[in-house]
Amino acid sequence: MTTRNLNNGFTLAELLVAISVLALLVLFVSRLADSAAAITILGHKKMDADSQARQLLDRMIVDFAQMLRRSDIDYYLKSSSNIQSGNDQIAFYSSVPGYYPATGSQSSVSLVAYRINAQNKLERMSKGLVWNGVSAANSPIVFLPLTISSTWPAATTATPDIDYELVGPQIFRFEYAYLLNDGTLSETPWATSAGHFNVNGMQDVTAIIVSIALIDSKSRTLISDSQLSTLLGNMPDFAPSMNPGDLVAQWQSIIGSTTGIPRPALQGIRCYERYFRLLK
Repeated sequence: MTTRNLNNGFTLAELLVAISVLALLVLFVSRLADSAAAITILGHKKMDADSQARQLLDRMIVDFAQMLRRSDIDYYLKSSSNIQSGNDQIAFYSSVPGYYPATGSQSSVSLVAYRINAQNKLERMSKGLVWNGVSAANSPIVFLPLTISSTWPAATTATPDIDYELVGPQIFRFEYAYLLNDGTLSETPWATSAGHFNVNGMQDVTAIIVSIALIDSKSRTLISDSQLSTLLGNMPDFAPSMNPGDLVAQWQSIIGSTTGIPRPALQGIRCYERYFRLLK
């Protein structure tokens, strides 16, 4: 009886092998779970980024589609005479609704502007304008030679203004360029090849190309303000030699090769590019 029981038991070597196999299985399952969690987190970050980018870009579709295109009004745009390094600003008249003054007859025109503020977040202005002559306190749409920058400085500078609203709290990089009627990409909104040297109602522009970069809120907490400023400084501006998609590809490459910033934070940065065609 004793001999049979000893023969039917496990040897020490067998127990060690069984424990080793079990440990390997636990390690494998643990790493699989960690990998699945990481993939899930990245997926959620991408969905959050896509959601915010979609809301902003959908808003821009309406603003740009309803841009006023007249030769007797001003536009605040990037050009050879207004070179904008780093984050860009843009301001123009549009027939979208805005925040109107409490008094005065509301016009159908708003002053629309986009900028990145001092906290590296995207703001949008939609200043509803009144009709000419109905108010001495509120400026209506102005015609050349009066300009946007002289009438509403906040639309072209970093000056605070109550008509700005935060539309992209996760968007820290904003760049735009122009698709001209001849199919070329340009940083100037007119075609010198056609003998034009001013904006003249955006007559030479088919579309405005907007490129943005954003970081999800959880990843933003892992990056200091100085680190984000350094990253911003390394992300290039649009250059006329670029082809469609080149700018965001360069941004992604720089983000991917950046050191000194936690990798999970860099993985939370997304870049987008959208063409906004202007209605004739």
